[in-house]
Amino acid sequence: MKLNGKKLAVVLAGVMLMESIAPAAVTALAAPKAKVDKAPKQTSYERERSEEEWAKLRDNVLTWDEIRDLVHEYNPTVSSLWINYRDNDNGGTYDLTYDDVISNIETTYENSLGVSDAQDASAELKRKNSLASVDTTIQNSDREIVTKGYQKTEVQTAEAIKQKIIGIYTSELNAKLSEITVNNDKNLLEQAQRKLQVGTGTELDVLKAEKTLKDDETALQKALSDQIKNKQTVLVNLGWKYDAEPIICTVPEVTDEMINSINLQEDISKAYGNSYVLAIDEKKLALAEGDGTASSATLTLSNDQNQVQSDMTSVYNSLLTAQNELLKQQLDEMNLTETLNQVTRGYATGSNSVRELENAQFNLEASKLNTELKKYALQSAYFTYISYRDGLAGTGTNQTS
Repeated sequence: MKLNGKKLAVVLAGVMLMESIAPAAVTALAAPKAKVDKAPKQTSYERERSEEEWAKLRDNVLTWDEIRDLVHEYNPTVSSLWINYRDNDNGGTYDLTYDDVISNIETTYENSLGVSDAQDASAELKRKNSLASVDTTIQNSDREIVTKGYQKTEVQTAEAIKQKIIGIYTSELNAKLSEITVNNDKNLLEQAQRKLQVGTGTELDVLKAEKTLKDDETALQKALSDQIKNKQTVLVNLGWKYDAEPIICTVPEVTDEMINSINLQEDISKAYGNSYVLAIDEKKLALAEGDGTASSATLTLSNDQNQVQSDMTSVYNSLLTAQNELLKQQLDEMNLTETLNQVTRGYATGSNSVRELENAQFNLEASKLNTELKKYALQSAYFTYISYRDGLAGTGTNQTS
């Protein structure tokens, strides 16, 4: 806009006035800067949780109940999803309308024309493909669908970390089991070597004993490695450095009463209502405009509803199997306890050898460790079942592993 002489003089006078004001005064007249509120190491802004909540999340103690909150704030994948969601909240990324999508397709097409005949042909093909998937584009931009999808990823990640925590303790037990097995193998190898020397054994017996020892030493190293790997996976996925030493929670107890009180049919109904997959399917169906998209969305919803029931039945059966396996293992431990008592009495009277006593002691010690392993297997199955009931049913039975 052009300025006439009178208006121009007024503007220049204003500029001269501002130049005559001291720098401090200019600063005072300027609008105050907004406080920068960034969260480079966490998902939520500082103001979105209380000081007490942040203090609990940032202490050096990992509790079972705070795992999902830690995943939300500090898991690299989950945090990046939510931060990206927030940053795009007002950028026209979500809740696109039919007109929005068509306009974007046509604008992209027009901007691609004129380079060459081959480029124009490629642009035309992309345009046709994009026009054929308008419904899908609208569905995938829906805020509710995006939110449910991110929530599902967050919960799956939290449940996977719970399983890794169980893995820390089971790998520790496996290491102990392998250690006592290796010691027993060494005794058996020495026995085989002595028999070979006196002519009552064979070289093959020695070779077999050596191989068994090597196999169990390998199992010991693997268990130790698994323990370190599981711990590091938990730490880096919850915001700690891989070599940190926080206090890691124990796994909550699971009792027979908790399992026996389960009503599978009631929980299947809850799973239908809680499933992230079904919520997404239902919203996609509601948004479908074309007959083809609506038909596909209907079929997907029906298949996933069947999958919810299948998932719940599968994890429930796995839970019952784990419960039964623990019971059998407890009975085995009781039997081996009685066997050791008998052998101990027999050794005192001379009817049992030192080797028989050592073998009975080893069997019982190994059985006790196996009982602890079966308890963790039961806990793993139970918490998987609960997570499926509470939202993860619908995409198959391996999603939290």
